[in-house]
Amino acid sequence: MWLQGHLNVAAGKFGLRLEGDIVNTYDMRSAGSRALDNGSDVWLRVVFENPVYQPACRWEGNVEANAIRGVPKPEVLRWADWHDDSSYRGGGCRLRGEVMTLARGEVVGSSGVLHDDPHLPDSWWSDLDHALTALAVHPAPEKDLVGTLRYTVNGVRAHFDVSLDEAVFDGIIWTTAHADLHWANIMGPELCILDWESWRRAPAGYDAATLYCNSLLHPPTARRIRELFHPVLNTDSGRIALLFALCRYLWLVDEGGEYRDLDQPLRAFGAEVIESL
Repeated sequence: MWLQGHLNVAAGKFGLRLEGDIVNTYDMRSAGSRALDNGSDVWLRVVFENPVYQPACRWEGNVEANAIRGVPKPEVLRWADWHDDSSYRGGGCRLRGEVMTLARGEVVGSSGVLHDDPHLPDSWWSDLDHALTALAVHPAPEKDLVGTLRYTVNGVRAHFDVSLDEAVFDGIIWTTAHADLHWANIMGPELCILDWESWRRAPAGYDAATLYCNSLLHPPTARRIRELFHPVLNTDSGRIALLFALCRYLWLVDEGGEYRDLDQPLRAFGAEVIESL
């Protein structure tokens, strides 16, 4: 209710009328709804600042993503920040409202993990390939704020009891990645990629790697991803990207929820990747 109230605050700030059902993220950190802006359909989103999600989720991520070309995604049209001094968030917090172009279609999955055939046309897969290629060449932030390599080393040690030789990281190619690519962030039947808070520098192939890990419960789709992105996943950078992604999801497995069923497929695949290094 608190966040819904701030969605109404944002609608007033931007002169919008809320029209659709309110959609909350699973962690209740943001909420959004379709709205009318002088007769045009838009999407209104409100998020509150939570240090727990930084630096992985960047406050300016969605707005700065406006500069990315060649990737079908919403554009942020207007935005504004304000502060809530109430006690609900433990003494106050910063909030942001963003008015975005409305993405058409439906998200491919109701959750990040794929369980069934997504029934996507060949053109969708081709568009995904082109989009990730265009994204990869966009100028990447210089710093690896999330500590990718250290995270991977620690994850492999924790989940596979293997100490990686630092030489496996030699020659990694760094590119720009969405960095949170899963089935609830992608739309069909026409491709549109949502949620650009986390885009950042990552080993080449990281987006394909995360989508592959999220598809392991539907082997035909996982195979299609592996085949489509074989040229990048079958490189030194691609293998590190796969390790980084699967370690990330193994930590989520430990937390339970929708990722729990990925435990054994991720461990089996991780052992395969480690053996290939």
